[in-house]
Amino acid sequence: MANQSSDVLIIGGGVIGLSLAHQLALEKRSVTLLERGQIGQEASTAGAGILSPQAEMDQMSPLTDLCVASRDLYSNFVQEFISRSGIDIEFSKSGLLYVALSEEEQAELEKRYQWQIRTGLAVQRLTGQEARRIERDLSPEVRTALFFPEEAYVDNVKLLEAMTIACGLLKVRLVTGCQAISVKSQGQRVTGVDTNLGMWPTERAIIAAGSWSNMIDVPLPYKVPIKPARGQLIAVNCPALLLKHVTYSANGYVVPRRDGRVFLGSTVEWVGYDKNVTLEGLHRIISGALAVFPRMKSFAFSSCWAGLRPYCEDGAPVLGPTEIEGLFFATGHFRNGLLLAPITAKLMTDLIVIGKPPKLLESFSPARFKPN
Repeated sequence: MANQSSDVLIIGGGVIGLSLAHQLALEKRSVTLLERGQIGQEASTAGAGILSPQAEMDQMSPLTDLCVASRDLYSNFVQEFISRSGIDIEFSKSGLLYVALSEEEQAELEKRYQWQIRTGLAVQRLTGQEARRIERDLSPEVRTALFFPEEAYVDNVKLLEAMTIACGLLKVRLVTGCQAISVKSQGQRVTGVDTNLGMWPTERAIIAAGSWSNMIDVPLPYKVPIKPARGQLIAVNCPALLLKHVTYSANGYVVPRRDGRVFLGSTVEWVGYDKNVTLEGLHRIISGALAVFPRMKSFAFSSCWAGLRPYCEDGAPVLGPTEIEGLFFATGHFRNGLLLAPITAKLMTDLIVIGKPPKLLESFSPARFKPN
């Protein structure tokens, strides 16, 4: 049987592809989503679920604006998937603590505090003592900290599960084990996507394939420069509820989970498509975590894993239309794919439904990679 035509064809079944599929289906568009492996099994479920633009961003920029706008949508975004799927996604707006252990780190945090106060973001400056009141097991070496009351985290594995159910209920066609090879066009218009399972006709194709976005042939005179950045993580079992907040330091982060585990992360490594966990990576993560929470040295190891995050060479995501009518990109979100899912889905759906690129997308156009 020939593959059916859809209004929109999405390549990539991670958090970006699923949120786009869901939003477009709500707008009564027929959507087919093609995933080379299994739904949500790459970067989307490999991360720790942190939603933290203020802890991640070093300055005010169009990307910071986008991240903050997306964080503001998160509560409703999650609620939508909870009500459709019945799954408790464990969205927690508990705030985030960013600690400094040295004079240099203290100076960096002060810089962050100053630009965020100037731009009107919610942030509090704490002494080491005040920080230890919030998290009693922090190291006595912690000199100062910033507290970001608006930052949050989510159980990303449960979120992906809920999104998959919600897409199914809206009749999104989810096709797994389907590797997109090339986007086909006639003249300057998309006609379909060629895959290992044959041709899928469509007039609109969105490349949302994360670290694999570069592997799909597109009828453009340039490549969008995406490469994988490996991130390793560790889960340990935490006796009693030691930890109340996501805690950052210059050397990593620690994230509590309701089931009693604590996630420790993470590395950024340029090793191609290698998802191995290494002793060097684990050592780096463990040293960073123990410097902040020395008590963790006696915690039982639970598991470790690695994922590949899609990094674009200029550090910003690639979002929007191309010169080929009907070809769009929604990729390169790097460490912020989970955070940016709500705003990506909203703006890209507006673009496809209304046909006019929203202002917030201007800085992220694929056309920035056009050769001069």
